[in-house]
Amino acid sequence: DVAGFAVGVVDEKKILNKGKIKKGDLVLAVPSSGIHSNGYSLVRNILKKNKLPSKIKEVLLKPTKIYVNEILNLCKKNLIHSAANITGGGIVENIVRSIPDNLTANIDLSKIKIQKVFSWLKSKNVSDKEMLKTFNCGVGFCLITKKNNYKIIKKYFSKEFSPYIIGYISKDNKNLNLYNNLQW
Repeated sequence: DVAGFAVGVVDEKKILNKGKIKKGDLVLAVPSSGIHSNGYSLVRNILKKNKLPSKIKEVLLKPTKIYVNEILNLCKKNLIHSAANITGGGIVENIVRSIPDNLTANIDLSKIKIQKVFSWLKSKNVSDKEMLKTFNCGVGFCLITKKNNYKIIKKYFSKEFSPYIIGYISKDNKNLNLYNNLQW
């Protein structure tokens, strides 16, 4: 197990400002490359009790997709209002940091394109709540943007990581509203 981190400096003018988010903006999901770096304690616990299919083994060893080049290009073109890396805490804990207090990210859980590895983990008696809190469930990154930027944004990603719509922004005092169910 190897971990690392980086520290950087950003010009204040280039920082994404959640204050730009408006009612009606879209929430886009950028697919993950797999589990990324979160939830491995739970995965190890499940593996102690269950045989690991070979296809799942490959996914567990796949490196984390880093979206830096795509996000930097979107920032240069001023195409996104805010973004969230879906890491430890899943969508539930990460997207709320990108939403101003007077707005809500409405996420349609049925729109999330769940990868097989997450369906397999779910089948080992893990609740939906725990899956959403522990894993990215197939969403590696979220972008918040104006509706008319969606088609342009898709051009900055390869087909494998093409963003898709999972929600929208509305006016409300709670930062997150999850509705419908994950489709395992």
